[in-house]
Amino acid sequence: MGTRSLEYFFQPQTIAVIGGSERPGSLGGAIVRNLLAGQFPGKILPVNTRGYPTVYGIPAVSRISQLDVVPDLAIICTPAETVPKVIKQLHALGVGAAMLLTGGIARTRSWQFRPSSDRLNEVIHRTRMRILGPDCIGMVIPQRNLNASFLHVPVRPGHIAYVGQSGTLASGVMDWAYSRNIGFSHVVTLGKSQDVTLPDLIDYITQESTVRTLLIQLDEIRSGKALLRALRAASRHKLVLAVKSNRFQDSPLNSIATPKGLRRRDDLIDEVLARAGVLRVNATDELFDCVDALSRRRESFGPRLAIIANGRGPAILGMDRLLYDKGQLAQLSSETRAHLRGILPQYVKADNPILLNPELKPQQLSAVASALLRDRQVDAVLVIYIPSLGSDPLANAQALVEVASASNKTVLTSWMGEYSVETARDCFDKHGIPTFETPDNAIKSYMYMVQHQRTQELLRQTPESLEIPVSAQHNEVDREILACHKPGDFLQPSYAYKLLSSYGFACADNLYKTNLDELISASGQIEGPWVLRVHHRNYLYPFAYGDNPRERLRSVVRDIRDPADIAPAARKLEAAIEKTFPESPVLGYTLQTMHRALDNLQFSIGIGRDSEIGPYLFFGGGGTTADILVDRQVGLPPLNANLAEKLIRRSHFYEVLQERSENPERELLTLERWLVALSHIALNHPWLAGLEVNAIRQQVGRFRVIGVAAEVGVAVKSAILPYPKELEQQYTSGTSREYLIRPIRGEDEPLLNAFYHRLSAESLRLRFFSARRQFDHKELARLTQIDYDREMAFVALNGDAMYGVVRVWIDPDDVAAEFSVIIDDNCRGEGLGRRLMAGIIEYLTTRGVLQIYGTVLPENAGMLKLAERLGFSQKLNSRDGVMEIAKELNPLRHGWQRKRIYPM
Repeated sequence: MGTRSLEYFFQPQTIAVIGGSERPGSLGGAIVRNLLAGQFPGKILPVNTRGYPTVYGIPAVSRISQLDVVPDLAIICTPAETVPKVIKQLHALGVGAAMLLTGGIARTRSWQFRPSSDRLNEVIHRTRMRILGPDCIGMVIPQRNLNASFLHVPVRPGHIAYVGQSGTLASGVMDWAYSRNIGFSHVVTLGKSQDVTLPDLIDYITQESTVRTLLIQLDEIRSGKALLRALRAASRHKLVLAVKSNRFQDSPLNSIATPKGLRRRDDLIDEVLARAGVLRVNATDELFDCVDALSRRRESFGPRLAIIANGRGPAILGMDRLLYDKGQLAQLSSETRAHLRGILPQYVKADNPILLNPELKPQQLSAVASALLRDRQVDAVLVIYIPSLGSDPLANAQALVEVASASNKTVLTSWMGEYSVETARDCFDKHGIPTFETPDNAIKSYMYMVQHQRTQELLRQTPESLEIPVSAQHNEVDREILACHKPGDFLQPSYAYKLLSSYGFACADNLYKTNLDELISASGQIEGPWVLRVHHRNYLYPFAYGDNPRERLRSVVRDIRDPADIAPAARKLEAAIEKTFPESPVLGYTLQTMHRALDNLQFSIGIGRDSEIGPYLFFGGGGTTADILVDRQVGLPPLNANLAEKLIRRSHFYEVLQERSENPERELLTLERWLVALSHIALNHPWLAGLEVNAIRQQVGRFRVIGVAAEVGVAVKSAILPYPKELEQQYTSGTSREYLIRPIRGEDEPLLNAFYHRLSAESLRLRFFSARRQFDHKELARLTQIDYDREMAFVALNGDAMYGVVRVWIDPDDVAAEFSVIIDDNCRGEGLGRRLMAGIIEYLTTRGVLQIYGTVLPENAGMLKLAERLGFSQKLNSRDGVMEIAKELNPLRHGWQRKRIYPM
């Protein structure tokens, strides 16, 4: 539904509480009390059928129709069976949004569950009111004095937005956070989210300037594709952390089945969050520890950690956790070790970790910490302190604060204990230095920082351009397949091999027949010796077997050299199949040229499908004796070379390959090409419900497909939109120069950087409102690796150079899009700017966006003249000193859209 009308929840001026009373235990009464306690500046309108004249001193009415004003927001706290009627009455009054705090509607154990839920959905659809809930806890926005919730504790103001699915868990988290002086900009839960969804809330909250960090609590992944896109958009501007419960399929409260081909759906969720740029943590306490560490970290951060401890025991605790989490202990430089030997007692080793005396003095801590922070081979320092006689916790903390404040490196602290170190922890909090109760918590948070850093760097890496050999016949193969297959059918092996071959996969020569006699007669068509495969129904579908290798039947006979041996081998396999799988009839036979695996290395790749997220890719070890699912690593299409490499390196198969390969880099490149090609298959053939490919390593750098199974299903789009090749166009300028105009790609980063450096200072000033010259890798990656769902950028290329860029940022509801355009100084008069603008306007109009707008400096006469020719209206914003221009692209379809278009 998008962010339509969500301002009524976040910025209400009047709130009606339906069911508000002073009766003990009243949910509506709790809401009224919290609104009053939070000093809500707007008007509160209690409604109660019992006819109370006032509720906590506020005049009340007995019927919704008696309200003298139309409230912006209604909070419904009435019994479940009354809710549809209440919503109809609110809609008749003109109310646009309601929070449903009533319990019971979505509880399957209630006898009235199905009727109430169905009736509610029907009413929501008919009224088009925005509904938050049911079973939500409400909403708290401290900066706006809005506490429209039944939380039992107040919420401190801050810059963290908490958005969760579970109201009861949010209540516990807020209690815990209040005791730790943690503040929030927003607190909201969805409950069962029958209308307003988690992506809706994320999209809206991301636009709030008070929000620096988003904390997302997930029980289940619902609206998976929309959620991924909302998280990707949010993580470009905010720090986003998520805690996802329901990790294990065996849990009786986990209602979503594990997709076929995976051991755990949670592995897929990990990849989804990583591709969205989200840091996932395992528990709520880790959530806030990470917020503390990440939000307070200095400009410089890296994976090499140095540890200082005033005792061997604390240091061992930290080291154990660091090594367990595969952390990196910094190797001190020779200069640092020499300096430490000059300031430390002889019995203290000048090496990491630094073990100091229990009676630690501030001067010694300051000197050691300073030396470590100056070392270029140290990225971060953890100081672990145990209070003891002869050592002052606060004095040591103050000394460390002074040192840390002079460095741009991250300093983590763990002052262990409680009573003796309370003032020291307060000192760290005051000066923005992360502090933890135990070394274990400190190391876990540090490793989350490392993980987040690596994820962000991976997402910002400039991908290599891998040329994937795709033959022109893949479209024809697609048509052939869909002409003779319907959803639910297995894909005949001959078609499956043909599809793979059209994308450059090396496949074993094979012959598929449904009749054994026909197979024997045609056996001379392929080179021997042969492998015979007997296909029964279960075998022909992907993921037919479980994760236990012993459950699989090896329905192949190898090394057949004479056609006369084919029939006896087939009969033997048929008998074994009938005994093991009596309900799975034999449907065909494949004769394949036999290929031996180098070092017997086999692997498995393929495509699976999740009900919420859509298609995914996998890679891992293979073979009939392997426990395939244990090594199966997951990725999301589209894949580039960097993402493919990451996916491969995570697998155990790659570790084995490295040990046995003479040229692992060459082998890695081949596997990357295969995975990128597989990504193309997933995107170009969305009807593939599943594809499982078994392959062998035949020679160094050469692999061959020896088995494939696939299933046809209803077409499903990828969660991440692929590169839209269909938008590529040719343009011949007024000077007869040829340009390729196409959407921007991640590989364009060097071209974009060179383009910006060729521009004059005046052109840069008119585009960026400042004559900037330097664009770092982080910014260039953000400008080239775009989400095609939320942004679009067309570039004009001639040869290997870029000459123009037009870019639009589209709001989540496709209402308005803000544009920018810049052209090479040497291309003026060629009509390139007009062509790029016309192209982006055509794209937005076709997509259904209502308006395109932008801001232009008044002295940018060329742009203003072009805008006038293209039909943009213009007005001067004297306060900001800019010209505001806008063009209507499509007519308004709903009244709410009028509020969202750029005012002109």
